[in-house]
Amino acid sequence: MPVQLEAATESARARVGTVLNQKWHLDQLLGVGGMAAVYAATHRNKKRVAIKMLHAELSLDEAIRKRFLREVYIANSVGQRGAVGVDYDDVSDDGLVFLVMELLDGETIEQRFLRKGQSLSPYEALSVVDQVLDTLAAAHAQGIVHRDLKPENLFLTRDGTVKVLDFGIARVRELSTPLTTLAGSAIGTPAFMAPEQARGRWEDVDGRTDLWAVGASLYRLLTGKFVHSGETASETLALAATRPARSIAEQRPDLHPSLILFIDKALSYDQSARFPDATSMQQALRLIYAEMEGRLGGSIPQLGFSHLQSMPASRAITLRNVKTPRLGSERVRALGDSALRRPWLIAAAIFVPVVFVALLWLLRRAPSPVAVEPAASSSFLPPQPSRAGVVTGAPVRLEPKAVRVDDLPREPAASPSSRRH
Repeated sequence: MPVQLEAATESARARVGTVLNQKWHLDQLLGVGGMAAVYAATHRNKKRVAIKMLHAELSLDEAIRKRFLREVYIANSVGQRGAVGVDYDDVSDDGLVFLVMELLDGETIEQRFLRKGQSLSPYEALSVVDQVLDTLAAAHAQGIVHRDLKPENLFLTRDGTVKVLDFGIARVRELSTPLTTLAGSAIGTPAFMAPEQARGRWEDVDGRTDLWAVGASLYRLLTGKFVHSGETASETLALAATRPARSIAEQRPDLHPSLILFIDKALSYDQSARFPDATSMQQALRLIYAEMEGRLGGSIPQLGFSHLQSMPASRAITLRNVKTPRLGSERVRALGDSALRRPWLIAAAIFVPVVFVALLWLLRRAPSPVAVEPAASSSFLPPQPSRAGVVTGAPVRLEPKAVRVDDLPREPAASPSSRRH
């Protein structure tokens, strides 16, 4: 049952200033989409919230009401700060279903992208995606696949937190029946759909489907273009279903080679060629971020643990008390680490064992020393920190810098998006 957006907007505006269920004063209309309207509201106890209210025409359909309320259970089950929690759900006096949600202050990544001339820097884009992958890792661990990730559904708050909006169409193990949009097309947004989702192969949709959408979002934020772009939504859907993504190098050959490989891998047509999960993708992202910083500073010519130990002390703050990403030989090659193929490494691999064997042979031929009782205080010395403040052999993790939010527009608070897809 499609909704006439103009009529829905007019109806939503008429509610501003009214009191919902004698509890929430509707202060401001924040947005209207195909399924619901979102208001900034104040409870009678002065707490400010966001109210997401299903349109009147749709509230009459029991199936749509149930689908709308799924967002309560899905978003809350993620259990991560990057997911917008739903505090309460109810029905208004005139029969409209609504959700009471956290009120967000900031802007969507789509709004930020447009405000900055339709282009974000690679560092800012990667910092946003780093937080998104935290939320996806938590969601996927619960069996939740978002299925509609895009810049419009990512929200940057004034404290620098990136929130993932609209889990209402997510697929869950217990609720895995394929759904369609109100207009009858495949669920999601065609420009950000992975091939298996565009083809309606719901049995193949999993966490890697979301990771493709993350790659498509990066592509959009860095190039200003979509991975696939048809003249109509149906054309875009057909392209997503049948055509592999072109390398981002065609649009941005100036990007760091490792970043190009990273995005191309995320956008692989074949699911098995993508990153296996959100955590693996995040680890690769952080290594690339550090490599990009090192190339700019001239202190990390190649990416590897030995190079990280020799970083100047000014970078040490990003390397402490964190875990080491596990990299197999394929990942190292994929990130362009040519250090493994240097001739002096081969020579060292031969020379060191020979020296070790010779020293062992000499020690065995030397006369036995006189036994001496060890001092009570003798012990092994603790490992010494390197110049970067990292203990040799200690785990490291590379964290992108936080996105700067001091330039967010000083406008009334914004809230989770209600637009349909």
